[in-house]
Parts: sequence; C-alpha cells; structure tokens
Amino acid sequence: MRRPYLFFLLLVTATMTGGCIKTPDYEAQEQKAIQEFLATNNITTPPTESGLYYLEKTEGTGLQPMDSDTVSINYIASRLNGLVFDTNIEDVAKEHGLFDPQRDYGPFVFVKGSGEAIEGIDEGVGYMKEGGEAILIIPSDLAYHDYQSLVFYMELVEVKHDTTSAR
Repeated sequence: MRRPYLFFLLLVTATMTGGCIKTPDYEAQEQKAIQEFLATNNITTPPTESGLYYLEKTEGTGLQPMDSDTVSINYIASRLNGLVFDTNIEDVAKEHGLFDPQRDYGPFVFVKGSGEAIEGIDEGVGYMKEGGEAILIIPSDLAYHDYQSLVFYMELVEVKHDTTSAR
C-alpha cells in the first residue's frame, strides 16, 4: 500500500517542480545580441515593422523589385559576431575558407515573394533598387528560426519584371 502512495507523491512533486526549472530565454538573448551589435556599430536606424534592420549603403538607380519579379543578388552572410558562413562571391568564399569547387559562384537568383529566399532577404530586397547595396540585420524569426540573427551584405544586381502579372 505504501508503494502507490510514494509513487503518487513523487509524481506530484516532479510535476510541481518541473515548472520551476529555469530555461534560457533565447528570444531575449537574441534581442540583447542585436542591441549590442547595433550599439557597437553605431547603428541608430529603427527596425521595420517585421523587425528587419535595413541599412542602405548605395542607392540603386534601376528597377525596384515587386512580388513575382526575378531578382539576382550577390551577398555575404555572417553571424552578428562577424563569422562569415555563406556567400555567392568566389573570392570572399576563398578568403573565409568556404570555397567549394562544386558550387556555382554566380548571383543568387530567386522570385521575390515566392518563398525561395528567407523572409528577411525577400523583404530587404523589396526596399532596394537595381545596382543598390544594403546591409540587412535579420532576426531569426525572419531567417532560420534558430535564435541566431544574421547580417547580410547584399547587392541587387538585376531585376526582371514579371510580365505576366498586372501592375
């Protein structure tokens, strides 16, 4: 008779204390890391409504992409700590030990609004004009949902308007 009572007591105790275990607040940690990055780099630009930070470096003079347009970009992707983890620029890939001889190092081409690029890139490219350069600070909920914000250095190489949709 004692065993069921003891088991029940242990089960209740485990359930009650299980909620007391402190788990890390990854979202707060990510926001703190973004704020530190902004402060360190003297960035005072507010985020967009989605949380993206868009910093235009060079204003383009060409077309501005809209949903369904095909865009071509060059990019360098890094973490907030400066670690470059991806690029489509061959010299940059070699410089950072990322070069893969099997990879095509041409512009990344995607259809804006199609989901082919992460949300932050898709949104950011919409603010650009062909020939422009920008830096995007992308919170993880607009990227890989891993609580690790990204920094993308982008150049909008080309915009091809979708001729099948009404504008």
